[in-house]
Amino acid sequence: MSRLNRAASRLANGATVLARRLVDRASAWVRAGRREDLTGWQASIGCWVRLALLIAGLWILWRIVRAAPAVLWGIAPALGIAAWRAGRPPRKPAAPAAAAAEVPEPVEEEPVTTLSNAEFVDLVRRCIGPKNGVHLAVLPGLLGELTGEAWSAARVRASLAAAGVAVSGSVRMGSRVSTGVRLDALPCLAPATPVTPPVGVVPAGQEPATPGATATTTAQRHRVGDLLLETVDDAHNPARAHVRWIETGRGGK
Repeated sequence: MSRLNRAASRLANGATVLARRLVDRASAWVRAGRREDLTGWQASIGCWVRLALLIAGLWILWRIVRAAPAVLWGIAPALGIAAWRAGRPPRKPAAPAAAAAEVPEPVEEEPVTTLSNAEFVDLVRRCIGPKNGVHLAVLPGLLGELTGEAWSAARVRASLAAAGVAVSGSVRMGSRVSTGVRLDALPCLAPATPVTPPVGVVPAGQEPATPGATATTTAQRHRVGDLLLETVDDAHNPARAHVRWIETGRGGK
């Protein structure tokens, strides 16, 4: 194709593109006259007014050109320059090697989590709820609602791997089957260690423990003159003692 043919083709294509742009801008300007705060025909009064102004402007321009054809010597070059610019061929895409060199490789962020494995497993169990499993596609959003943090797919997978939770390829949610986590794949919760109440403390709702057998007390005797003093410690109150005087008579043992 010769230079003249290429120039003519560029002008023709540019004229088409320029005409389309002018029509689109005029249509958008007319539509912008619609009132959103009104309804019915009253809302479109502004559109009709703008359309009438546009038609009136074109009619005035046509009358000027008809009355003074020399005006075209100023309009035609301006339209030709605009069409020439609009008909500029699109730039060729960059070569694959150059494009790869220009675009930096995305840096994969390391998934950071402050949750322990047990806490993460509990969150996943809460996300599953009464269902049999949860899809990986919806798990980041559910975890974000529970924790208030941003969860990515990479962070979820890393946390699952750290907690030892296996990912299944056939998890059903409703009528859809996709990759996810099954409820039976979650580790069982460790049983809570029973807390032994301190001695003498009775847990609420339980009867007090039956006291063991009372320790046998030994009576102690002291002779005071002709009387024998016998003291026995109280088995229920160590601060008390029972005292009994035994009269043995003079010269008795």
